[in-house]
Amino acid sequence: IFFITFCIFGWIFEVLLFIIEDHILVNRGVLFGPWLPIYGFGGLLILILLKKFRNKPVLLFISAFILCGLLEYSTAWYLETFKHLKYWDYTGYFLNINGRVCLEGLLVFGLAGCAFTYVIAPILDNLYSKIKPKIASILCVVLISLYLADLMYTKVNPNTGVGISEEIEKIDVK
Repeated sequence: IFFITFCIFGWIFEVLLFIIEDHILVNRGVLFGPWLPIYGFGGLLILILLKKFRNKPVLLFISAFILCGLLEYSTAWYLETFKHLKYWDYTGYFLNINGRVCLEGLLVFGLAGCAFTYVIAPILDNLYSKIKPKIASILCVVLISLYLADLMYTKVNPNTGVGISEEIEKIDVK
């Protein structure tokens, strides 16, 4: 449930950001549903891998900054290299690396990592612990099934278009 929740939070964040910046509603992300897997994985990785830093906020921030940077960079590289699609481009942003990550974005992810750890996850944990186990299991199966169906559909029909992605020309190396 945490994974899907973080995916949906990410999707809402990206859609709102695009509305504010470009004044249009766009279904942001690689999938068609209201979820962005990079946020789901990022949120879980922060909660699991950085658990040991929960009592050290500065180390948690720096670790989330680095972890999310690695996740975002490697995801962008994968999508560009194997799918020939670019879903984000930070070219022109201060301290960007190949347009895949930038300082501004990483600062936001470092802060978000702290927010996930200290505020959002405890609230969600409290909320989700009130759901009866059988209902939670059914909810998980339904949500993950929808997510996987979207993932399989998107594998054949990528979510592309204005405000979503740019196609990268394949370079013919002879």
